Amino acid sequence: MMPVALKVLVSGASPDNQNRNVVLRQYVAEGFSQLPQVAQVLATPLEFAAERAGELHPDVVVCFGSCMPDDAEYAALRRYCTQRGVPMVFWLHDDPYEFDYNYKIRDVADIVFSNDRWCAEHYPHPFARHLPLAASQQAHWRPVRDDKNISIFFCGVAFANRKRLLGDLRRTLQAHDAMILGDGWPSELPFCSNRRLPNDQLSDHYARSWVTLNMGRDFNYANDRFKLEPSTPGPRTFEAAMAGTTQAFFVESLEITDYYTPGSEILLYNSAAEFATLMDRVLSDRAGCMQIAAAAQRRTMDEHTYQARARTILDAVDEWSRVAK
Repeated sequence: MMPVALKVLVSGASPDNQNRNVVLRQYVAEGFSQLPQVAQVLATPLEFAAERAGELHPDVVVCFGSCMPDDAEYAALRRYCTQRGVPMVFWLHDDPYEFDYNYKIRDVADIVFSNDRWCAEHYPHPFARHLPLAASQQAHWRPVRDDKNISIFFCGVAFANRKRLLGDLRRTLQAHDAMILGDGWPSELPFCSNRRLPNDQLSDHYARSWVTLNMGRDFNYANDRFKLEPSTPGPRTFEAAMAGTTQAFFVESLEITDYYTPGSEILLYNSAAEFATLMDRVLSDRAGCMQIAAAAQRRTMDEHTYQARARTILDAVDEWSRVAK
């Protein structure tokens, strides 16, 4: 059994100069800090993790992020964990797109969590589990508003699959004056603007939107071994729900139904015709649209926070500790 007053070190899984998602590490630390059995949490870059571990004396070390960069070095932290008998947990957030790099942690990690369920089935590790990302109530929650002024919204990089999909949905998006933001959008999609949003503004835009599009990405860095298709929705699914918007999810995997109930917490479609019918209905029923947004937000607060994910990690650590003995 773990101590009652736990100390947890949350480290990056790659150096911060290579880390595009430093803010997510803070959400993970926030999640642990909200658990009653956790007395102290320290978030640190990987570069200083072994030194911070020597100062904090944690009961659990969690390396969160991507292990792909060449200068992601774990030897010093692994040495500390071995000497102190502390479990070293990895939570990787870029599967399946970087799946081929997991060999780097195969002999380092005591427990591995993959953000993608299908990838977790393929890990060559005796204690591999699935753990999706989540939302931060502190960072992402917004009240469900009735004065929304954006009909259909999306913000993200213009990956090839997204450009194809928005091209198919073009007529409906134009008819409803959609707002699409991000990088790399072509000029032939006139409702798109090449403009980024900081995290806080992104949640504000979700809150202002009646409908937010949910589209996965199709861009692999290192996924050649098994060519795995992603199955688990990304973190913006949970962040948008926390911000109080209704999501229209393009169905590539039915795993989404494990997190939100179709029709009452999220809207599903898989064709341009379905999308057009869906938007005509939901955008003419503003009260119903708000009900879906509110239900999704409640589900997120109950089940899909970083506090809930941190609890899952500690449950796995308890299980691992019993097996290790």
